[in-house]
Order: sequence, then structure tokens, then C-alpha cells
Amino acid sequence: MAGMVARLIGSSEHSCRWVKGGLLVLLCLLPCLTPAATAAPAGGAGDGALRVTVTVNGRRNSGTHPPALRAGGPVVTRYRLVNRGEAHLYGLRILDPSVPGGAVRCPRRPLPALGELECVARFRAAPGAHRGTVRAEGSIPSLRRLVTATARAGYSGVAGALRLTERVTVAPPARRTAAPGRLRALRPTGTATVTYTVTNLGNRPLHAVRVDDPALGLRAGSGTRAGTGTAVDCGGRPGTVAVLAPGASARCTATVRRPPGTHRSTGLASGTDRVTTYGPDGARVPAPTLVARSSAVFTLPAAAEPGASRPPSGPGRPAEPVRGSGGAPGARGGGATPSGRPAAPGSAGVPAPGAAVLLELLFPGAGAQDAGAAGGLGPVGDVG
Repeated sequence: MAGMVARLIGSSEHSCRWVKGGLLVLLCLLPCLTPAATAAPAGGAGDGALRVTVTVNGRRNSGTHPPALRAGGPVVTRYRLVNRGEAHLYGLRILDPSVPGGAVRCPRRPLPALGELECVARFRAAPGAHRGTVRAEGSIPSLRRLVTATARAGYSGVAGALRLTERVTVAPPARRTAAPGRLRALRPTGTATVTYTVTNLGNRPLHAVRVDDPALGLRAGSGTRAGTGTAVDCGGRPGTVAVLAPGASARCTATVRRPPGTHRSTGLASGTDRVTTYGPDGARVPAPTLVARSSAVFTLPAAAEPGASRPPSGPGRPAEPVRGSGGAPGARGGGATPSGRPAAPGSAGVPAPGAAVLLELLFPGAGAQDAGAAGGLGPVGDVG
């Protein structure tokens, strides 16, 4: 009986030694069965332990769908860093090619294990497309290891700008009509043609560009005040350019009539690119109305008075004067018959009443310059 008990105790001790040996072998083989540290999930210290997500003016997925931002407006880019590892990350840094000078601010503290924090960049939007790869970096000094993460982000800068210039061409003055009564009381006017050139300096098409001139009373889509001229003409459209492509120009003209003197033109162009953008808080911002101005000063000369001296008929020789029926005694003229009595109006050599006025109305200046021809007057000669 005692021998049987002794054999059982010996076998138990042998089993314990075998179990201890098996556990020791298993512990030695365990490191070979674990995955590599560089692909560590949560609890590791590899590159996959750090993640970064980017929002631009409140819009995510800016890498595939860049939000439209107004050029010159504020941009707020936020970088959310998540540490999925079990080691603290130090010296955090964000590299973003769309940020001028890389001015991204991060908290001056380490990113704790299994923690998160936010870095922010604030700047002004620039025209054009700005998209690239954002890179986040953090280090583990105890392991002498640099952990990184990347993400795509960016925005599209919408630039809207108009430029307006103008040029005024003054028509030569007309000779004032020598008409009596009510016709003479008409106010003389001069004519000027104003040419406006509107240019799209932005990077989006402009729609419904209007051209007005408040000083001259010109409004798009309507005529001017009665008797002062015509409406602005933009290629057959009344004061409006339907679509103006980026970098393109369009010309509009207007002809105005004003009394003699100095006048001022104040051109005004307005339009919109119809692009909705996003503000720094992510709110939608409607397209603004773009405005451009111009100005010019021009002078309309007074009309020439009737009966003004005619230019010389030859080099250095003035034209011969023409005498009427009240000339010197004995002078032969068309205002009297050979018998010395006055000729009847309407007969040969004597103009009918109002003929000079009608001639002047049809051919300005002809009444005064060609009075001798109309009255049948020839060169003055003495009766021998």
C-alpha cells in the first residue's frame, strides 16, 4: 500500500515538470507568432497609429470636392489628429501646400496615447485651384521613431473683377441756322459718341453685365431723356452684355446730344459670376455684385454764327464782296429792272420770299455763303 502511494506521488511531480517545460516553450515561441510592429493596430507604435482628417471652411472631402471660396476671403482649415497607439507623440507638425508659408498652429503639448487634438490654419484665399497632400508628423523619442499620416485637401479660389474704360469722340460743330422766328429760338446742340470697354478680370464667366452712365442719363435697357441721345448699345443689346468670358472684353457705345460747353461722363458697369461660395463657418455665401467705374470730361464747341466770314477763295486773296440791291448808284444788279424799277419777287434774278431760309434749312451754311448765286447777283461792275 505504501509503495503504491509513493509511485503516484512520483508521477505527479513528473507531470508538473512537463507542464512547466511546455509553458516555457510556448512563451519563447510567442514573439514569433505576433505581427510586425510596423503594422501595429491600436496599442502599437507604427505609422498606422496616427490619423489625420481635414476640413476646409467646414467642408470635408475637400481633396475630391474642393469647396469654392471667394478670393481674398477668410479660409479656416482644421486638422484633426487621432493617436491610436499606446505611445505619446511629441513635436507635432502639419505640412499643407495650400497654406501660405505653412502657417499651421498646433498645441504645444504632446498628443497622448489613444487621444486626439486639433491644429488650425487661418489665411486668405488665393485665386485658382489649390489642392495637395497634407502630411502630419509626430515623434516617439524613446523609440527614436517618426510617425506620419497623410490626407488630400484643398479649395478653389473664385476671383471676380471688372474693369471699365471709356473714350469720348466729339463731332464737328454744325453752322447755326439763320432762320427767323420760332426756328431761330431752338437751342443749339452738339453731338458726342461715348465708347465704353468692359473687361472681365476674374476667373469665372460674368453674366448680365450692365453699362450705365448716370451723369449722361444713360440706363441699360432704356433710352435717355427725350432729345438728348440714344440708349447704350452693347452689340445689339440695350446696355447689357449677356455673358463675358474670363479675360474677354466687350464694347458698348452711346451717342448723346448736349448744348455747347463742358460735360462729364461717369460710366458704371455691374455684373455677377453667379458662383456660391463658403464662409469660414461653412455657411453658403451668395455671389456678390461686381462694380467698375470710369469717367471722362469732354467739351462741345458752339455752332458757327450765320454770315460768318468765308475762307479765302485763293492763296492770300479774300473773296470779293457781294453787293445787294442797295449798291452804288448806277450799279447793275438783279434787284432792279433796266428801267430802274424794282423787280417783282419771284421773277428771274430775284428770289422768292423765304427761299434763303429754306435753302439754309436744307443745306446749313449755303444760304449765307451762296446768297449771291441765289439772288442772281454776278460780279459787281460799273455802268459805262
